[in-house]
Amino acid sequence: MSKYIPGILIGVVVAFMTSLLFKVFIFPEGGTAYVYGVFIGGFIAYILSNLAGNRKVASASGEEKAAALALRPPPGKALLVVYREGFVAKLAGLNLAVDGKEFAQLTAPKFTSLVVSPGIHTLTCGFGGLAGPQSKKGSYDFEALADGFAAVGIGVSMGLVQGNMRFTPIADAGALKAKLSNMPMAKAEPAEM
Repeated sequence: MSKYIPGILIGVVVAFMTSLLFKVFIFPEGGTAYVYGVFIGGFIAYILSNLAGNRKVASASGEEKAAALALRPPPGKALLVVYREGFVAKLAGLNLAVDGKEFAQLTAPKFTSLVVSPGIHTLTCGFGGLAGPQSKKGSYDFEALADGFAAVGIGVSMGLVQGNMRFTPIADAGALKAKLSNMPMAKAEPAEM
């Protein structure tokens, strides 16, 4: 709850200031200025509460991005590449985990990579902040082959009640490199699991 307090306080201040400005300059008579002020302040508080789960994520260096785009894991390991694109909830941080261990958070458009051991793994994702309860957590099972890569894109679609995660696997290395070459890369912490 405490992570929502700054957004709520900013919303209250915006509501007060907007109501005051509307009352003085636009609607000097009646309560219309207060209705607009409360609506705008509430909207600001809602947006900031949705973003309350975002955390500072380090960007990868140019060398790290070039190494990830080479799609060559260390010998005997596999590379997982996860990217996020789309407009829905693009500013809300999507927390990523493999086999229950968090490794990155992505906003859209952005990608990350993680070295994993060969075998069957489960990629899970979900939003933090107020955006979390508004969207279902996503889960995607994949097989990581030794000396190979597994790549998946994550999109968010709006549902009637809750948003859903869409997973789009990509097996073509050329198409993947073309898609990711202009995207910023977020560092995975840790870089290997």
